[in-house]
Amino acid sequence: AQGCALGLDPCRRSGGDGVIPYYSDDAVTIYHGDCREVLPNLRGVSGVVTSPPYAEQRAALYGGIPEGEYDQFSVAWMSAALPSLLPGASVLINIREHVKNGEMSDYVHRTRMAIRSAGWIECDELIWVKPDGPPLGNPNRLRRSWERILWFSRDRQPTSYPLANGRESGRLGFQGGRASEAWVNGMSDGLKSGRSRSADYCVVSVGDRPSSIEHPAVYPEKLAAWMFRTITADGETIVDPFMGSGSTLVAAKYGGRKAIGIELSERYCEIAARRMAQEVLSL
Repeated sequence: AQGCALGLDPCRRSGGDGVIPYYSDDAVTIYHGDCREVLPNLRGVSGVVTSPPYAEQRAALYGGIPEGEYDQFSVAWMSAALPSLLPGASVLINIREHVKNGEMSDYVHRTRMAIRSAGWIECDELIWVKPDGPPLGNPNRLRRSWERILWFSRDRQPTSYPLANGRESGRLGFQGGRASEAWVNGMSDGLKSGRSRSADYCVVSVGDRPSSIEHPAVYPEKLAAWMFRTITADGETIVDPFMGSGSTLVAAKYGGRKAIGIELSERYCEIAARRMAQEVLSL
């Protein structure tokens, strides 16, 4: 499969239906195809980490989903992922709606409610803080410097690792105010040392990504790593149904996870496959 993906064998042309891997190594598998067709064939997935196309915001660059269809499109691919997911698995979706004609688009709000109606639990909303976000959009509005990370699961208590992205601290707990004697991490035994729980936001620079990758919306590998560390453990398998140039897969390979990427564009499959091959050599 690796030879096919690198253009060394024409067999890759017959593998575009998503059933035959476009590329594979010990940690990563890439499929070229529609994720709604590929996902039902997968098993043993502990988490989905992805940044899907943002409605029609970049349609001229890599296609897009009409705003009026985005909710059902999202329900469809998440439903397709269900057979692959282990109990307690989560889906993390990086997305943010745009402002159109002076009003914030409502397609993300409608999508969230549609996913809930399809039986998913919306566990939380996490935030990606972009301190160097480009000054795009309406110059009369505030600069956009964050994006949503929507957290869904079929379980009300999904598997998560709140300490995975935390830091060592000598002041765990709560101090000050009238609640200090009654509330310290749910107990009343004062401050302690240890590893703190991660905050519900991640600060990652937009510029923290390869500049040589030919993709209009490359998202940072550090963001992908923060996301999958929140919901998976070492050695587990994650899926990115909208793989793009493969940033999630690169982060997974270095982050001790196995990863499956699915991409509709063969051009981006080729870019991702070459990145994976280079990562194998460097490792």
